[in-house]
Amino acid sequence: MTRGWATLLAVAVVGAACSSGSRRADPPVLVPWHKIGDIGLGNPQKRVVREYGKEPEFGYRRHGSRVYVEFAEGRVSAIRFSTPYYRTKSGFGVGSRIPLGPCHRTPTNPCEHRWHGFVWNEWVREKPCNCWTKVGPGKQSLPVSGENFLKPWFFIDVRRGRVSNFYFASRCVD
Repeated sequence: MTRGWATLLAVAVVGAACSSGSRRADPPVLVPWHKIGDIGLGNPQKRVVREYGKEPEFGYRRHGSRVYVEFAEGRVSAIRFSTPYYRTKSGFGVGSRIPLGPCHRTPTNPCEHRWHGFVWNEWVREKPCNCWTKVGPGKQSLPVSGENFLKPWFFIDVRRGRVSNFYFASRCVD
């Protein structure tokens, strides 16, 4: 009889955990320009909803901030976040500094700053964005132009010299 109660109690505990919205742990992982935690560009929407729940109107409450996920055609199409919880293996994330580095002269810019394929302060919507921008999946950014709107776009916003948030999009449709 005691063994029966122990089994019943174990089943009840597991059932309560499953039905209470308990989700798998959200790892503090930032895979540059593709994934945070268990959410990656191109992941099936059903998987994200299964692991994180239905996204509230103002994003998922995660680690003292919000994570916004956009879906298109049943897949993750964009991710925006500002929590310092997610980090690369080297520790890079929200709060990190990105050095401007040397100027590079281009046909359209007398002083273009670059970092890991990103370009500093590109013109977005007719004004400089105060952000690092990378267009396309290659090592170097493609030009910020209407021709490249359907390619992946990545933004690293900066405030007071530190990364304030990230936005990864499988395509930029304005």
